[in-house]
Amino acid sequence: MPLRDGIGRVGLLLGSVVPGGLCEREGELARVDALMTTARAGRGGVLLITGPAGIGKTVLLGAARERAGQAGMRVMAGRGGELEGGFSFGVARQLFEPLLAGTGVAERQALLAGAARRALIALEGFRDQVGAAPAEAESEPPFAVMHGLYWLAVNASAAGPVLMAVDDLHWADQASLRFLLYLADRLAGLPIALALSWRVTEAADGADPLARLEQIAADGVVPLTPLSRSGVSELLTREFGTAPAERFAEACHVVTGGNAFLLRELIEQLRADGIGPGQETAAQVAALGPRSVARAVALRVARLGPAAGELARAAAVLGDGAQLRHAAALAGVGLAEAAAAADGLAGIGVFEPGTPLRFVHPIVRTAVHEDIPQAGRGLRHAEAARLLAAEGADLDAVCAHLLVCEPAGSAEVVELLRAAAARAVGRGAPESAVAYLRRALAETADVSLRVLLARELGRAEKVVGDPAAAEHLRESLRLTSDPALRAAVVPDLAELMIFGGQWGAGTALLREALAELADRDVSSGESAPAVVARLQSWWAGLSAYDPSLVGEVDQRLAELRSAARGPDVASRKLAGLLAGVLAWRGEPEATVLALLDHALDHGRLLARVDTDPLMAAQALFAPVMLDQLGRAEELADQLLDQSRSRGSAIGLVIAGCMHAAVRARRGELVDTETDVRSVIEIAVEYGITFGIPSALWYGADALIERPGLADIAALTDVAALPPDFARTASGALLREAGGRLALAAGDLGTARAELKAAAGIYEALHLVNPGASCWRSALALAVAAEDPAEARQLATSELEDARRAGLPRPASIALRARGMLEGGERGLRDLREAAELAAKADARLEHARSLVELGAALRRANQRTAAREPLRTGLDLAHRCGAARLAQQARDELLATGARPRRGALTGLEALTVSERRVAELAAAGMSNPEIAQALFVTLNTVEGHLRHAYQKLSISSRGQLPAALRAVAPDGAAPGTAARPRGAA
Repeated sequence: MPLRDGIGRVGLLLGSVVPGGLCEREGELARVDALMTTARAGRGGVLLITGPAGIGKTVLLGAARERAGQAGMRVMAGRGGELEGGFSFGVARQLFEPLLAGTGVAERQALLAGAARRALIALEGFRDQVGAAPAEAESEPPFAVMHGLYWLAVNASAAGPVLMAVDDLHWADQASLRFLLYLADRLAGLPIALALSWRVTEAADGADPLARLEQIAADGVVPLTPLSRSGVSELLTREFGTAPAERFAEACHVVTGGNAFLLRELIEQLRADGIGPGQETAAQVAALGPRSVARAVALRVARLGPAAGELARAAAVLGDGAQLRHAAALAGVGLAEAAAAADGLAGIGVFEPGTPLRFVHPIVRTAVHEDIPQAGRGLRHAEAARLLAAEGADLDAVCAHLLVCEPAGSAEVVELLRAAAARAVGRGAPESAVAYLRRALAETADVSLRVLLARELGRAEKVVGDPAAAEHLRESLRLTSDPALRAAVVPDLAELMIFGGQWGAGTALLREALAELADRDVSSGESAPAVVARLQSWWAGLSAYDPSLVGEVDQRLAELRSAARGPDVASRKLAGLLAGVLAWRGEPEATVLALLDHALDHGRLLARVDTDPLMAAQALFAPVMLDQLGRAEELADQLLDQSRSRGSAIGLVIAGCMHAAVRARRGELVDTETDVRSVIEIAVEYGITFGIPSALWYGADALIERPGLADIAALTDVAALPPDFARTASGALLREAGGRLALAAGDLGTARAELKAAAGIYEALHLVNPGASCWRSALALAVAAEDPAEARQLATSELEDARRAGLPRPASIALRARGMLEGGERGLRDLREAAELAAKADARLEHARSLVELGAALRRANQRTAAREPLRTGLDLAHRCGAARLAQQARDELLATGARPRRGALTGLEALTVSERRVAELAAAGMSNPEIAQALFVTLNTVEGHLRHAYQKLSISSRGQLPAALRAVAPDGAAPGTAARPRGAA
């Protein structure tokens, strides 16, 4: 059974429709018209039509589609089906596949421009018509596909306003629900009307998304109420051709409760029984009572003979949109006899006329389906699955029947479900994969199969955040003694445990699996080195940053280096992990870069970021630790490009952290603030919490110097981490950032406590490379008052390490700290050398800090005139860096020397918010509004709003004036956005 193309036709007498139009729905139609008006004005909105079965939701939605078409809007329609809950993006495919199929080459290219091309991964049935979808990594991140569908909808609205109508949302598949929720939350500023219908009594698995849709729709929720007595009377008049007696109409209203569909069914019963709408027949209506729809339909069908009954039941099993030949085969009747029976069923209001076979209403289909004896329904669905599979039907269509039939221990069924699950994962629909694999697990008692199924199910559940993931991965472990198979499962289970706060238990699990591999032969199909390397990557990646486990890493370092030389993906990931660890430890540059080059695998590592982000990040941050900012920026730009095109939120977080690190070290603090905010926003929205400590740590200079980041600085509270995390490198990152903030604020007590705690972790982990962090200099300043000797020793040891490694920027920081500690002529010499080194390294922020400290020291030495020059230069540099706190310090020092520094007015570039500046720079670089929105993962409405505000603050009126305006107000005189790459954040 193929996917339904659209939502089908509905008879005029269904729901609350009469030949003259809708009955008693004037208010609801006005709401529909208001939605269309706002959409045509470019202000999208949501209308959520709710009510019980048969109340008229489908007909009202049909009226909305008709009115939209008459108003010149593009109409896209879809409908949930009772059997389609497992389909991967089933409703989304109904919406978009007809759209693409009905366009020419040029229009299709416009529809698929930019991120929208990722939508083809979900629209698998359409790929052959447009060429291959974008190349995929090992698995498709669900967000990427959803983001692609969103931009396909945006592109579709570029040519004119759009109505997207989805009926029976309560039966929609979870992946489509996720997309519709994403779209509904981003309609502001788009000419898109979203009209949805939802049967309130059948929320089932979609309860949470549907509740969120109600919140988004707010005043756009339209609950349909039953027909009044006069409405019932009007419908009876239309049907019988004469006005009903008052008592007759009242009896009909009581029996049906004003439900239009039930009223129609009652009318069919009355006609079949020869009962007219007179006064004397009212008692017969009351006596008839609320005869069930199932009984009424069964009676009507029975009058047509056995063939009609079997065909109706077969169609009910196959679901709406069944092909006549499939229904005939399932019913066991000939094609000609089936065609005649179908026409007869249409004549009595069971089917819609024509083919494929559609019931006039889901209530009728349900009634026929439930009329099949319960024990026999599963067998019929199993036969339907066999029939469809034999014809090579869509896997989702086959598996829809397998999901509702009883397990029979069939290996063939298991393989069908596994294949459907694998395809669902590839489409970015892990929810469908979960449904298929759960059913597959119930199908077999074969232990060798259950091992694989439990692992695959656990991995899919992990993606959707289902708590059952851990138990299924544990089940896979319990069912096998093969160390290679166990080793394949352990990293996923360990990851779940670690992010669940069980750091110790997770690392112990990894250690045990490694011990098993060492004791026994590897016998799986995977090569032994690859199995070992993947497990070692995870174990080393965690243990290297845990003070209680790092000793084991040190003992096995030679073994890890050897395993990392392999050509397979797992070995390359291990090489990347080691590159990050050894760079942070201060290993020779050549050693680290050789590991990094092996890990990068000619750029392939960037495509694997979504599969093992923690491992990939280790490699990508290695150049930052070596202070090779050009190399780090190049990798960050490549990752940013890939992540934008693929819709990879994890890639954006990692690229944003890398950019924040590079820009902070260069002293580009406005850009750093942009990066940090972008990373935090994406990490919070998509649950990528592991990126937050790194963003705060790499962006610490911006947190210190930019008062607008006070809300983000509050996130450095290490108490927010689980205790197991707080004692690892992640805790040290937050403690160092918090300690530096406290030091800048003059809170020496907090600074000492936080920096000492961080230092203890860093020293235990051998993380002493000043290219990664100058934590010793910060700690030296914090402890100077209570232990001057320790302070000098800390600063001197860091300086020696920086000089030994040939790192001028960290050396300048250590020299500045030592100069501040020493005082006198020796201190002034250190401060002057610190400023010179920072200038040579093009580290503008550190240059400015050293100049301001030099000027302050000269002022305290009563050399006021000599102090003014370094203070003025430092103030200018601080302004250029966007270092507001340092600039204020320089002004205060200048005032103390008797100088009168000018205070810059908050105009031009300084008046722009970080987000406004980010959008303005990308626009100045030539990017269109949709391109900017896709690059920054924001809505078009947000981009347009930021540009409006930027124009006002820059006193310009058009996009063409942006480059000159930004160039004129940029502190360093360089035109933002004129470089080869726009300086946009993730």
